[in-house]
Amino acid sequence: MPSAYAGASPGSSQAGAKDLAWWEGFHDQMLSSLVSRAANSNLTVAQAQQNLAAARAMAHSALSGYRPELGATGIANAATGPRVNNDFTRRPLQLNLEAGWEVALFGQDRQVQKSADLTAQIAYEDLAAAKLAVTAEIAANYVHLRALQRRRADTADMIGLLERNSRLANVREQVGLATASDTELQKSVIDTARSRLVELESEIATSVQQIATLEGTSTPTADLSKPQPQPTVRASLLGGRPADLLRLRPDVRRAEFAVAQAGAQVGIAKSDLYPKLRLSGTIGIGAPIGSSLFGASGGPSLQIPLFDLGRRKDVVAASEAKFREAGLAYRQAVLVAYEEASRALREFNAARQKTTLLRSRLKRATMVRNSADKLVQEGLEDKSKSIRGALDILELRASLTDSLEDEARALIAFYKATGTAQQASSSPVPERRM
Repeated sequence: MPSAYAGASPGSSQAGAKDLAWWEGFHDQMLSSLVSRAANSNLTVAQAQQNLAAARAMAHSALSGYRPELGATGIANAATGPRVNNDFTRRPLQLNLEAGWEVALFGQDRQVQKSADLTAQIAYEDLAAAKLAVTAEIAANYVHLRALQRRRADTADMIGLLERNSRLANVREQVGLATASDTELQKSVIDTARSRLVELESEIATSVQQIATLEGTSTPTADLSKPQPQPTVRASLLGGRPADLLRLRPDVRRAEFAVAQAGAQVGIAKSDLYPKLRLSGTIGIGAPIGSSLFGASGGPSLQIPLFDLGRRKDVVAASEAKFREAGLAYRQAVLVAYEEASRALREFNAARQKTTLLRSRLKRATMVRNSADKLVQEGLEDKSKSIRGALDILELRASLTDSLEDEARALIAFYKATGTAQQASSSPVPERRM
């Protein structure tokens, strides 16, 4: 990785990645509450948690196949005829304790445990990825919702101004200063604005329902329907070295663990090329002793692979190919993460510059309109000029709303791309149950 992102601006903050609760930077209590609730109730996150619990349970008992085993068996046989059969498998009653132990040779037990632990680590990163995706989606939908509500309010104001302008057009038509086509044009513009208002209402309802789904419920939070100020980015975007930030990204960490797990599978496959030793024994009533009702038997067994048509070697070759494939997948995951973060940085910096310019233009336009309003009040200007000025300001506000949303969404995309949306950047090693 290079020392800085390709899309980073020279003035980017170099704050560390420890400031992980980035959504707090919006200073929006509702957004923080939504993120907190979704982390506890989102169904995708809940599924990932259960997958993690299953993986940890399997990791706890991964070595059970290489530990002594003890079992009990009971057999009752019945037969007809007076002849006594000394075959121990045909004896009327057997009650035995059986013990067995496959001795781990050539480090196979270590590789098995390592593979199981890495499966749990991968499941943990899947959980982190689910939380990351849900957090980003909650934030993006919330930012979009507040922008839609801002657009709805501006559209309603625009309709009011257009209706005033239409009434003035009617008056001018009556006195012969305008034509009927001018009046009809004004009505068409009003109808278009009203149609847009209906579309915005539908988009707002859809966005509210999407947020409810992310929360794991069908009933949206009532406060979401109440218009609130549009969330704005109040701090500089976090910078830092790509190699440091991308290590926090769950899919990159998952790909790293997948490489290690593929290496463990190579070790397991290679250990199958060598002999296996197993110790076993039986003790109890009806044991396989020719002249005794009670006895014991046991001993070692050695399995030596001699001829299997190359199956074990093919398994090793396949495992090594999977290991190389996992390494390439890891490199691809890093490159994709870097590209996504760089693109988000470029979009953020462009949106921030646009926001600054639009705010400056809006300030100047407001000053011009205030001057025009004074002239209208003194009868030196036509009212329609004041209305046009107000409409121009609404257009600038609409552009500013879009730019603020783009800036916020780019910020969200950056933190999602770098994985710094998570409070915990490292996964604990699952405990082993011996």
